[in-house]
Parts: sequence; structure tokens; C-alpha cells
Amino acid sequence: MTEATGVIFDIQHFSLHDGPGVRSTVFFKGCPLTCTWCSNPESQHHAPEIMYYQSTCTVCGACIAACPHGALSLGDGAVERDNGRCQQCGACAAVCRARARTFSGRTMSVDEICTEVREHWRIFMQSGGGITCSGGEALAQPAFLYALLTELHDNLGFHTCLDTTGCVPWKTVETMLPQLDLILLDIKHMDADMHKEGTGSGNDVILDNAARLGRLGFPVTVRLPLIPQFNDGLQNLEQMGEFMQTHGLSSVEIMPYHEFGRSKYSALQMDYQVPSSQPPATSLAVDTLKHYGMDVTVHGE
Repeated sequence: MTEATGVIFDIQHFSLHDGPGVRSTVFFKGCPLTCTWCSNPESQHHAPEIMYYQSTCTVCGACIAACPHGALSLGDGAVERDNGRCQQCGACAAVCRARARTFSGRTMSVDEICTEVREHWRIFMQSGGGITCSGGEALAQPAFLYALLTELHDNLGFHTCLDTTGCVPWKTVETMLPQLDLILLDIKHMDADMHKEGTGSGNDVILDNAARLGRLGFPVTVRLPLIPQFNDGLQNLEQMGEFMQTHGLSSVEIMPYHEFGRSKYSALQMDYQVPSSQPPATSLAVDTLKHYGMDVTVHGE
């Protein structure tokens, strides 16, 4: 096996909604987008980060004593952090018995990941499952991703899936295709300006990659995160249906909006920018995309 390494922030086993069958999902750290609704904000930065959940903190002071940089101090019912001094070394998380401080992100080798996921090979074989590389954006660590996919797909024979934003050069995507069986590709908005407003980046590269994959006939499921007052309107849905129809894409998975990751924002000292709202009804999206001949599913159903 290769000793190539990458930064991973989680590996979830027994995943049921990240591709066919029962899967292990490997979450890569780092992403070119900064989606305002992101349920894994710890995935956005490549480097490991400290997360602090004040509600579970017992204010025991162990983290203050352990910090080698003097970045922590006792505040009003909480432990405060001086971001100028904090080096994200993880010493505070290592001594936190309440797990109020956790360290998100660790360097792992291809060998380490394969050893862990290989334990579940019987479940993969029996269920038609395999491994999904997600994020963050796995394609933001292309050399490591390629080495991992090669081992998983070519050498171990696992079904491999890539869950991606598609916001990378086509050459990066193309390089991975021989080691992949399926791509889950997010299309968040058809309008470039609206896409940039919601994600921090335009959508030209994403749509170009989607069109190229469609022309190749590569197995792709487009994922639409349905965000209230952002991309759930009829015009955007119709444009998406027309685009997919034009470029030979036919499978769509609607990802209903949720706030499951909201607590992570305060843990990372970030602002949650999507106002509280009831999730938009999926019926309009389902009916509109089916009108254009799409095979539509709703995530989790």
C-alpha cells in the first residue's frame, strides 16, 4: 500500500444515503466553497481545528493548564480563547474529559483508511455497498484521493463513489474516473451570481464538469440541496431540469434543508447565516424535475 497521507475529519460506517448499499463514508477536510447552510462547517478549512461546545463544558480548567501557548483563560461560565495565541495544537482537546473541546481533522495514510474500512467488507459485498469519499471536497486533495481510490477500487475491489461540489478543474475530475463507479455531484444554483452569494464561488466550472460527465455517460446523480429562499423557486428548478435534459443527466437526489449542524458554528466561533426557517416543501422540486424526465429521489426517503 502507498503511504500517501491526507487530512480527514471523520469516517462514518454503516452509511445508508451516500450511494448504493451500506457504505463507509470518508470525509476529507478542506473545501473551495463556503456554503452558508453547510452542515459540516469544520470541513471548510484544510487544517485541523479546535471545536468548543460551551454547553457541555464543566469549566474544570484542565484545558487552561494544558495549553502550551497561554491561549485559554477563565471567562464568565466558560473558557475563552485568544485566537491570536491559539496554534490549534489540540492539547486542550486531549485533556477535556467532558469532550467540550474536540479536535477536528487528523492526518491519515491510505493504509490506515483501508485497514479501517476493510473490516466491513462483508457488509459491502452483501448490500452492494462500498466506500464514498466526501467532504469538504475530496478533490481538493487530489493526489491523496487518487492514491486512496486506486487502492480501494483497483486493489481491494470495492465499489467507489465520490460526493463532490465539482468546483475543481476538469482535469482533476477526469483523472479520478477510472477509479470511480459513481459520482454524486452537487448543483446548488443555476444562476452564477446567486451561486456566488450562497457559496462564495461562481458555478461555471461546476456546470461545465456536469455537462462533460453527462456527455461521457458516466454514472452521475446530481444532488440538489434545497435551501429556503435560495434555490427552491420555480425558475431555478426549471433551469436545472433544462440543463440536465440537455446534457444527458437524468438522476437527481433532493437534499432537504436542515439545521443539524447549527451547533457546530458557535463551536468554531462562526456565524450561522441562514435564518431559521421551515424546510421548503420538496413537492415543487420533485414535480418540476420529473416534468423534465428526471429520475427524482428525496434524500432519506
